[in-house]
Amino acid sequence: MKKLQLFIWIVIALVLLVLIGGCVYGLVKEKTQVVSHPEITFEIANYGNVKMELYPEYAPNTVANIIKLVQVGYYNNKVVYGKDNMCLYVGRDSEGEYENPKLSLIDSSVETDSDADYEYSISGEFVANNFNQNTLRHEKGIVSLIRNNYGSGFSEESYNSGCAQLGFMLSEDSGNLNGIYAAFGRIKEGMDLVEKMYNECEIAVDEESSGEGASASTEESGETIQKFANYPVITSASVDTHGIDYGMPKVQKVFDYNQYMLNLLQSNSNQ
Repeated sequence: MKKLQLFIWIVIALVLLVLIGGCVYGLVKEKTQVVSHPEITFEIANYGNVKMELYPEYAPNTVANIIKLVQVGYYNNKVVYGKDNMCLYVGRDSEGEYENPKLSLIDSSVETDSDADYEYSISGEFVANNFNQNTLRHEKGIVSLIRNNYGSGFSEESYNSGCAQLGFMLSEDSGNLNGIYAAFGRIKEGMDLVEKMYNECEIAVDEESSGEGASASTEESGETIQKFANYPVITSASVDTHGIDYGMPKVQKVFDYNQYMLNLLQSNSNQ
């Protein structure tokens, strides 16, 4: 009888040890496990590779959108088109122009140029847009989503106008962008190449401005963007999601500011 009781207590002790050991292992694994963030690599002609690490824990829909755009080849042959006093601007076409991509580009179920197809944008994932999850600060090396600024009275439209243009932060402190732009990644490799482009790319000369540097639209950041004379070209873009499917981004029809103003003028003229 005593031997049976001893055997039972030994079995119970072993079970408890296994359970406790499993719990401890799980906690240790959770604390020490390295999170595999998705990584995007831009191969830039005459410069080399710039690799970015993306942070879905801060801006999940922004990350899903950028990943989808890379996967469908959107950034292939796009350019690095200019700079301001804070960052390098990336994502326009070879002429330095930009239009938001159409929904059919990322959603194969939408027929190209059909009634269901439209230029899209995504909601801004930052505090000013009531998205408090994104506390990633704008500092050197951060990748942020460029958006428009339509001016007074159009805050919602401005906040939700970003889609595909990127800003590579060069300033040690771009704190004035915190909470009003969606930072979503960080340059992991190739920061020296980004600095090289920022410092060495020649600024385009605007012949109509007496030899002054040509400026791109200032809608994106409120700063004057100096356009480059020769745009560094992204020859290819690739993404490594480490086997994770980030799904389709949530999108909306892009706000057409010019059409809005035209309609407003026509409405006033008919009164």
